Amino acid sequence: MAGIRNIKNFRHKRCKRALAGGAAYGRTPIAARGARAYGSKAIAPPPGHGYLRSGMTLIEIMIVVALLAGVMAMGWGSYAVAIGHQQRMQDINERLHGVEQAVNRIVRDMSTAFITKHGNDESQTEIRYKTGFLGESERVDFTSMGYVRMFRDEKVGDQSEISYYIRDMRNEEGDLVPYLVRREQAPINDDFTRGGTILPLLDHVLSFRLQYWDDSKASLAVGNDGWVDSWDTEHSDYEGRLPSRVKIEIEIDDPMIEGEKMLITTQAQIHLTTALDF
Repeated sequence: MAGIRNIKNFRHKRCKRALAGGAAYGRTPIAARGARAYGSKAIAPPPGHGYLRSGMTLIEIMIVVALLAGVMAMGWGSYAVAIGHQQRMQDINERLHGVEQAVNRIVRDMSTAFITKHGNDESQTEIRYKTGFLGESERVDFTSMGYVRMFRDEKVGDQSEISYYIRDMRNEEGDLVPYLVRREQAPINDDFTRGGTILPLLDHVLSFRLQYWDDSKASLAVGNDGWVDSWDTEHSDYEGRLPSRVKIEIEIDDPMIEGEKMLITTQAQIHLTTALDF
């Protein structure tokens, strides 16, 4: 027993010297640091830990989450605005492309207009077809040589009837909106203003206006305006001839500026201005 007490006394003295030595050099012993961390009572830290690890409180976590949510919200707002601008530009380009295609189609069709003396001869016992050009300020009907066969072995030639005018039609949403339509009939029959298939060409058209250039009227005086608002090949003033040019005006809502209107103006040149005799 005496030996055991001597060993304990030796260890106790050794610990006291170690504590005293650490304090002498300005260092706080590990046991003392652990005691302060655990409160006023000198309780030793858990085994294997020389000091306590500090963590985040619930309030700090909530602040971090709130900041992250704010950053994500600002980023999503900017992304949504960019997507909206991109979609708007795409809609504008599609609208303008549709207008360009419609105008090019009208110009191409009118450039192939023609009339003949053969089909208009009333002395024939049987009139199989009748050519002509009937132009008004908001509609035009004419016979054309530009028909393209869409089906194999279709029993038609290159001649057809074509009309352009505005007509109310229902769109994909079921709303009734004004369309610029194209009527085509092949082959030509005895009335070039009726029959055929009517197809929508351009939607939401505010107006469609036409004027026709009369070479004979323009040549009467220098600088005289040769534009007229109507043309009928059955009328004596225009019998046997076609206008050399047709002015085309299409008015739509401006896709780039809300509340404004856009006017597209072009001219179509007719190559065969005199009646063909065959």
